[in-house]
This record gives sequence, C-alpha cells and structure tokens, in this order.
Amino acid sequence: MLIDRPATLFRSRELNEYLIIALPYAEINEEIKGFKREFFKKYGPYSGQNSCGHIAMMSFFQTDDREAKIIQAVQQVLASIRSFEVFLSGFEFNSLQRTVYIDVLNKESLVDVYDQLRLSLFKELVSLAFLNAKYSPMMKIGQHFTPLQFLNAVAENQDRAYTNNFRLSRLHILKRKAPYTVWESLTAVPFARAENELMGLY
Repeated sequence: MLIDRPATLFRSRELNEYLIIALPYAEINEEIKGFKREFFKKYGPYSGQNSCGHIAMMSFFQTDDREAKIIQAVQQVLASIRSFEVFLSGFEFNSLQRTVYIDVLNKESLVDVYDQLRLSLFKELVSLAFLNAKYSPMMKIGQHFTPLQFLNAVAENQDRAYTNNFRLSRLHILKRKAPYTVWESLTAVPFARAENELMGLY
C-alpha cells in the first residue's frame, strides 16, 4: 500500500538530526556560559543550561546517505557570501516558549543567509522542512523555563544591558544519531573571504 511506503523506506535508513549554527568568539561564549550558570544558580535547572553560546540557523532530519549533499549545499551558498559582523544587544524574552535570549540587532544579514540555505537544501534534498520561511536569529540563554522561573527571569533581567559583536566567518554543521542526546561536530564551512580579510586585517 502507498501509505506504508514511507515507513518501509526509512526503516532500513536511520535518520540523523542535523543542526547548523553560528558560533561567536570564545570570549563571548564564556560570557554566555556565565549567564547560563548565573540563571541556574538563581532559578534552578532549565533547558539549554549546558550548551555553548550559539545562534541556531536551522535543524532537520536526514539519512546518512544524504550527508554529502547537505555539506555541498551549504558550501555552495556560503561561497558567495562574504563574512559579516553580528551585533548582540540586550536580554529579550519569548513568553510562548518561555525563552530568554540575547537579541541580534542586524537580523536581516542572518535571515538572508537562512533563506539562501533553506532554498539550496530544498533543491538538493526536496524536504518540506526547508519550506519554513519564518526565522528570527537569537542567542539563547535558555528555553522552556517553568512559568515561575520565567516570570522571575523577566523581572530581574528585562532592563539588563549587554552589547557585543563578532565577525561571522563560518557556519558549523553538527549531527546526532538516535536517541538524539549528544551532538557531534560534522564540519565547519567558511564564508567567502572579503578583500580586507585576505590582507590580514581581520
């Protein structure tokens, strides 16, 4: 029966989860990890408390045999985009997912990269996962706080200042296999290098 074909198809091919992220400088990562430790001490355990500072671009499931196509699609996109600055500013909050995050000021730059990535990956893999046009870049402190944790975090951090910036010169592709508990680094893909980078100014 046609209805059974998808289940039969994927039964012999285990799905991996892939995650594409932007990483800040090590100094910024240490600051973000410091915020995470502070939140843990103040509010207790929460989702994301142990992760490094990063901006998630997208995540999706695919089989091992498509891994080379994933990397190739990302390489093709980034080869035509020059590295750029990412500006971080202030603590922000999403009440629907009870998320606390550091805001990104120049969202358009990352949204443009996201759109090009999802269209290139859709062309290569023809997956509905890449048709989602909604994307808002952020650097999360944590998510899925309990209602009380979230209320306390908002009350104590809504006027808290934070600013920093870093030059984004590559994206990192991570993957994890079932049962999807541990991420491993697959590869890092560089952006096209601007003339001043080739001259060693960055």
